[in-house]
Amino acid sequence: MTTIEDLSPQIEDALRRVVAGRDMPFYQMMTYHMGWTGEPGEPVPARTSPRALGALCLLACRAAGGDATFALPAAAAIELVAGFCEIHADVQAGTPTRDGRDTVWWKWGPAQAINAGDGMHALARLALFGLQDAGLSAEATFRSVQVLDEASLRTCEGRFLDLQAQERIDLGLDEYLEMVRLKSGSLAACAARLGALAASADARVLDALASSGESIGVAWQLREDVRLFWDLSPSGSEPYPEVANKMKLLPVVYAFSNANANQKRRMGEFYFKRVLEPSDVGRLRELVDEMEVRDACEDLIAGYRERYAQGLAAADVSEEGRAAILALSDELTG
Repeated sequence: MTTIEDLSPQIEDALRRVVAGRDMPFYQMMTYHMGWTGEPGEPVPARTSPRALGALCLLACRAAGGDATFALPAAAAIELVAGFCEIHADVQAGTPTRDGRDTVWWKWGPAQAINAGDGMHALARLALFGLQDAGLSAEATFRSVQVLDEASLRTCEGRFLDLQAQERIDLGLDEYLEMVRLKSGSLAACAARLGALAASADARVLDALASSGESIGVAWQLREDVRLFWDLSPSGSEPYPEVANKMKLLPVVYAFSNANANQKRRMGEFYFKRVLEPSDVGRLRELVDEMEVRDACEDLIAGYRERYAQGLAAADVSEEGRAAILALSDELTG
């Protein structure tokens, strides 16, 4: 079965072609974030974040009956948008490291990081015109640009809601899931739709794959939230900065939504602080564990996994292509 690792070299090559020949130091920030360059004379750490969105794009194209190589410009585009979102998210959250090294804003400052992120978004739009060079019609290529821009806007809406929620202790589960649908589901839906567009799929297939992609994106984010809350960062001793910065992760939102008055008061003592100390995080985890939240989070993730599995089963795509998307999705969300 095709995995993310199998497809990543093709996606990396497509990404490098987008940036090739751009020598201004401005682009060094982008290549640094993409994991291709580092400090002179120092080895570049292996990238730990998978090219999952690009892989989903290629697999959706294949499932819809197309040649996945035709979708490589779209796979590069969605990964560039993901990079743009990551850079901006690091600035917004004040995250100093990603993939085991300094973030772009920590290295070059927040103003230049924002500039680099904006540049990656522009490159993503330009990359899509490679679809026309691969034989896609001008109309379908234009539609791909529109799909990418719509998804980028919805993702920014989700980020707005996410940042707004950091200062709230009354965020309900439904509000949280809508925020995740916008922030993370939109890009995965876009990846699947772009792949199907590259295969010249009809509207039913486009919508079915995009809908399944959205559920994949939501389940992936829920799984990431669970990991961030309960695991330690790569240092092995500190919590992830998302927890310390009071980001409303699924376990926290679910706990607040189901806590009694005493539990809400105890949680509020943590969330009225500006930043949580490592000792605060440990006590917060203990409190959340008392409320048996982990099982509820797993049930919610399982529900979204069932949703995308059913959507893929009903989609009019090849059996092999359906199985490949399902395997990739389970790899991300299991």
